[in-house]
Amino acid sequence: MAHELTNDEIEELVGLKDPDRNFLKVRKNGLLLTDNQVGTLERYNIDPSKCGSMSELLYMIEQEDYDEDSELAYLAEQLSETNYYQNTNK
Repeated sequence: MAHELTNDEIEELVGLKDPDRNFLKVRKNGLLLTDNQVGTLERYNIDPSKCGSMSELLYMIEQEDYDEDSELAYLAEQLSETNYYQNTNK
């Protein structure tokens, strides 16, 4: 059964409450993540600081059992796009 997000959860997810949480920041391990993305990962007990690459982080997300309509699925899609644009030779 899918959990419907409340208005507060939606506002937090899209960054309406604190727009600074949506700026990409280089983390200690070199990954570019927003504070909101890190917060979402932590809610699913995924520690992005243990990953050496975006591909490794995406692999850890894929190992989780999540609904395709969840915030984790949305995050995985965002990170996959970021990984593509950062690591594809153009």
